[in-house]
Amino acid sequence: MLIQSHTEYAAAAERANALSDVPEDSAAAEELKNLVAALRQWDEDHAGENKHGPEANPAPGTNRSSDDLPVAGLPGNLVKLKRD
Repeated sequence: MLIQSHTEYAAAAERANALSDVPEDSAAAEELKNLVAALRQWDEDHAGENKHGPEANPAPGTNRSSDDLPVAGLPGNLVKLKRD
């Protein structure tokens, strides 16, 4: 079996998940073995597409999102958390 697209990969992963509890030495176990091999081959062939390295750091004061705080430290609303 050769996976040729992301859609086929997703379908193979879903099918492999459905077969994960099949008894050994069955036809379904052989299908699972082939699916896993195909999934591993796809992952190996496309490893560069899935690697996420460190992001480039923008210059200070640029590229800010709503999650970026202008100060370091814990947010002030943490004191509102209840203690048990």
